[in-house]
Amino acid sequence: MIMADVLLWTFIILGFYAIMLAYWLVAFALAPKLVGGSRRRFEVSPIRSLLIGLSVGVPIVGLGMLLFSIPNTFPKILGFGFILLPLLMGLFGSAGLCQKIGEGLNSPSDEGAPWLGVRRGGVVLGLTFIFPLLGWFMVLPLVLISGVGALVLSWRDGRKMPAPPPSSDETPSL
Repeated sequence: MIMADVLLWTFIILGFYAIMLAYWLVAFALAPKLVGGSRRRFEVSPIRSLLIGLSVGVPIVGLGMLLFSIPNTFPKILGFGFILLPLLMGLFGSAGLCQKIGEGLNSPSDEGAPWLGVRRGGVVLGLTFIFPLLGWFMVLPLVLISGVGALVLSWRDGRKMPAPPPSSDETPSL
């Protein structure tokens, strides 16, 4: 193996690592309540999140593969979207795990920027994926599958909860 091959794979892995970290930060920025709900799900019931993730993700991927096998362009595009949907759900849901890990690695500089904990947790979680075989084929899939389940459970819990009452200092505008 020549040096160019080594650098190629190094930069491919680092690129995927940076992209996953970016998705976790985007998830926290766009849906902080959903990510917070996923974090609570990882605290309370990580095994349940994994089982729900399997029961939701596998049928979606199966439907995507079925549509992808149809020899027509539109079903292939739709199937590809169904295959990528659980991946995106897993990334958004696992942002809660990053937040949970970041809380354990708390720093005094996090006072005004709660996203720093997500970044710190994402860096640590992403480093566990780099370990050959165990990280690639065990940790990464388990985190993404349980992320799907945590996201689904968080979304469901968020729909059940009533809207918070308005505070007394808020006055309705006319």
